[in-house]
Amino acid sequence: MTAIWPDALPKRFTVASYQETRPDNVIYSEVSVGPAKARRRTTSNVWDQSGTMVMTYDQYRAFLRFLSNDVSDGAKAFWFPDRLGGPNLLVRFKETPKASLEANLWQVSITLEVLP
Repeated sequence: MTAIWPDALPKRFTVASYQETRPDNVIYSEVSVGPAKARRRTTSNVWDQSGTMVMTYDQYRAFLRFLSNDVSDGAKAFWFPDRLGGPNLLVRFKETPKASLEANLWQVSITLEVLP
């Protein structure tokens, strides 16, 4: 069974930190005369979502348990809330999360790969 992002954790990245990187999904072919032909590379492709979440000590502990136990240190995919309010997205960690402590709150930087 695919893991689900825990209810106790923040559901969104901070607004100022959020970034999306869409895939380069167009392939161009040169032709002898005229503009290059363009077509979609695939109908479904992965894209990245990244940002920072602010967590309390308890939330950060829960996050570390989720990362270690539920998604095998990021090797397994999981369901994550859609920022736009749609159905949950199937994602996996693209990079190891980074965390720093500021004023008794954890700033956790996360990069996710959104799967088709």
